[in-house]
Amino acid sequence: MRRLGRRRITPRWGDSLAPLLDVIFLLVIFLLVSARFDHQAVIDVELPTASSTTSSSGASTPRIITLHADGSFELDGQMMTSHQLSLALSLLPPEERLLPVMIRGDRKAQLGDGVELLDLLRVQGFHDAVFEVKRPQRER
Repeated sequence: MRRLGRRRITPRWGDSLAPLLDVIFLLVIFLLVSARFDHQAVIDVELPTASSTTSSSGASTPRIITLHADGSFELDGQMMTSHQLSLALSLLPPEERLLPVMIRGDRKAQLGDGVELLDLLRVQGFHDAVFEVKRPQRER
């Protein structure tokens, strides 16, 4: 006796492969979103040396401002003047002003530009600013 209307359905490859591809696609998206893209090493700045350096605590990621030798500033990958930097910092929410600011200053930058940057940060409500330096190489 034969049953009417019931056929045995065999699964196709496409049916079992689709959920696996979905999971792989979501993992790739998650890794791309959670990855930290450190583009600061690409910026051509010659850091000054200092023998008494301390490492940062790493509790929170600092906002990085680069001071170039020509007196221009860079924030979030965008070159700007001091007036543009002041405007960009004033648009930040108040809770971001509590985060530390790391200044990557070129060793050929003028002292006046560094003082101007520190003053600008203080006026905008930033109170935790440090300079990034490199340790001197020891002679053997």
